[in-house]
Amino acid sequence: MRIYKSRFVLPVASPPLEQGAVAVDGDRIAAVGPADSITEKYPDAQVFDLGDAALLPGLVNAHTHLELSDASPDDLPAGDYMAWVRAMIERPREPEDAAPAAQRAIETMVARGTVAVGDVANASWIAPLLNRSPLHGVLFLELIGFNPASAEQLLDDAARSLDEIDRDEDFAANPRLRVVLTPHGPQSCSAALIKALAGRAVAAAAPLSIHVAESDEETKLLMEGSGPFRDLLEERGVLPDPWAVPKHSPVEHLDRLGALSPRTLAVHCIHLSKQDLSRLQTRGVTVVTCPRSNDRLGVGRAPVAQLLGAGIPVALGTDSTASAPDTDLFAELAYLCSEIGIAPAAGLRMATLNGARALGLTDDLGSIAEGKLAELIVVPLDGAPDPMAVIGSNPETVYRLADAPAEAT
Repeated sequence: MRIYKSRFVLPVASPPLEQGAVAVDGDRIAAVGPADSITEKYPDAQVFDLGDAALLPGLVNAHTHLELSDASPDDLPAGDYMAWVRAMIERPREPEDAAPAAQRAIETMVARGTVAVGDVANASWIAPLLNRSPLHGVLFLELIGFNPASAEQLLDDAARSLDEIDRDEDFAANPRLRVVLTPHGPQSCSAALIKALAGRAVAAAAPLSIHVAESDEETKLLMEGSGPFRDLLEERGVLPDPWAVPKHSPVEHLDRLGALSPRTLAVHCIHLSKQDLSRLQTRGVTVVTCPRSNDRLGVGRAPVAQLLGAGIPVALGTDSTASAPDTDLFAELAYLCSEIGIAPAAGLRMATLNGARALGLTDDLGSIAEGKLAELIVVPLDGAPDPMAVIGSNPETVYRLADAPAEAT
């Protein structure tokens, strides 16, 4: 048994503890509470004093695209979403070039306190990289196909990709990671494909991550059947003829296809009506916001305060380095607080418990509580009176619990 004392313990699901402590038995949390009571409860435990620091749950990056880590936002259009989309489509993707960059992105996450990830990929080569890392999470294999005639073939090909990953004995034996299929978004997937993937997720009790309401252009396509996305689909020869325009918002369209549920991660959700908010709340959906990416692409800002006020859980993601500077979730959290105006305590919950819940990881991660994994991180406070202010300002130094300087007592 080991006890870690700290000036502050931030359990997230319960109030902060000043002069708190966490007891760890093996790799699991045995107890959390005031330092005096924890040390009295376990008098024979080895005690480590972390000193003037905050002890908090490891972060959960709920939306990344690690396979795009070789892309730099400086080399892609900024402030013009459709120009960026076109540039990304035309960009060559070679795993041998992208893998080293993806490895660096993973290392950044780990070094900066992220313990779990919801990564979205179009190919299976990212799986071994995640498998070799200490990260927990979900690898979403993303399908794209707007023509309903291609849906069956896409699903067959995706099933073969899953089989390929399953044949990797190391990955199959790794309880930290799960691989599931997911649609990209309503502007890039047919109704048939979305409906099939949503049904598959329900049957497997699996999470579903889908880009939704990210741009005005997406809304225009689905509501009116026109605009830049229609032009792009026609150019690429994937627009069915005839095509029945849904004439619904992206959120309503997904809801009608059965794609919204408590296991759905609705990524971005920038352009929402009051009816959309009601649907998201009713279905128990988690919204994932990526504020630095949104601002870089000029698509607008998610109404995070309004979402939270409506009782809709919001998680935090960095998106890819094709549209954001890095995969540092503390940097994303600081941007959320300083630029979007979210209180650090709410931001920390978004970056931990909400993300863990959305990915189905709350048995192990997301808060400091008895029975959960001791995947904790330590942030030095350097005398700051308010630990939340430090957490919300992109702390310079972050330690994983095993690496944190501590005095044995």
